[in-house]
Amino acid sequence: MSKPEQQAALVAECRASGMTAKAWCEAKGIQYQRYLTWATKVNRECQHEPQQWAQITMTKEERSTSEIRLNCGKWTICVEAGFSPSLLADILKIVDAVC
Repeated sequence: MSKPEQQAALVAECRASGMTAKAWCEAKGIQYQRYLTWATKVNRECQHEPQQWAQITMTKEERSTSEIRLNCGKWTICVEAGFSPSLLADILKIVDAVC
């Protein structure tokens, strides 16, 4: 591993540690100013690298049922495809009055 690769690996290790750079350097016995020099070089090199994009394929989600369940406290109302909106409204008014 070349010296720049070693420095980049140390910078990556520091960033992944969750510690502040200063605390990490103290724990590893590395001069903080030297680390800052390495980090600056790594940042410059990263700016020149082309961004890589991952391809994502979206799939259409299919529902396994055509039923809708409405839960309110101890009540559960199941509504299937083709329901009567006015009947559902009447049922909800009754449930609201009872609760």
